[in-house]
Amino acid sequence: MPAKKLLILGGTGEAASLAKRVVAQFGDRLEVTVSYSGVTGHQPELPCNVRVGGFGGAHGLITYLEKEGVSYLIDATHPFADKISQHVYVAAQTLGLPVLVFKRPPWVAQPKDRWLEVDNMDRAVEILEDLKAAAFLTIGIKELHKFADLPDVPLLVRLVNESSDPLPLANYQTVIGRPPFSVEQERKLIQDYKIRVLVTKNSGGEQTTSKLIAAREEGISVIMINRPPAEPLEETYNFEDAVAWLVNRGA
Repeated sequence: MPAKKLLILGGTGEAASLAKRVVAQFGDRLEVTVSYSGVTGHQPELPCNVRVGGFGGAHGLITYLEKEGVSYLIDATHPFADKISQHVYVAAQTLGLPVLVFKRPPWVAQPKDRWLEVDNMDRAVEILEDLKAAAFLTIGIKELHKFADLPDVPLLVRLVNESSDPLPLANYQTVIGRPPFSVEQERKLIQDYKIRVLVTKNSGGEQTTSKLIAAREEGISVIMINRPPAEPLEETYNFEDAVAWLVNRGA
């Protein structure tokens, strides 16, 4: 009997870890493929199939799932990758495919944190415009253009890869790096660039919590962008639960 197929939509460290656990658990009984969008150009080595590139919207994802005969789908993309999550929901409803959303738990403010939680990037820009304080942006590159009209706000922008073109910002410097970062590294950035505000998305996970610890220790404010609303699909934060989900569905 041909092996059943699992497609994991990746882009997070958790997706890679989950793929390794599933391969170790099921072996040849389950053919595992991890799909990456290819935005960062960085894919870890995995003991399974790896695919890179988009699908072409919900219709493209449905076509791929049908053509490849995928039995199970796990969405382990970034918590802010709302477009692909919407496409997953449409595919699940169209095909009746078992779908699990695997998302790392969100961060929760700790004592002495100075968080201001907002629901979108536009609100973060408005607050920075009022504060006119040096800000550290750890939000990726897609929404940087929203901070373009802040000439009086010094911005430190962290990117995974060097941009080939100037960023659409009036007053900025960049640092290039890939997590994890130590608390000491983050504190040094805050001190060296005289940062007074950290702007970040509530991505959750352990790899980038050091910036939140550093912000707490340095007594600076954090503008925390909340996650977009989740699609109404089964969800877990736990690796063991994800494996059990597959077992319970006959993998």
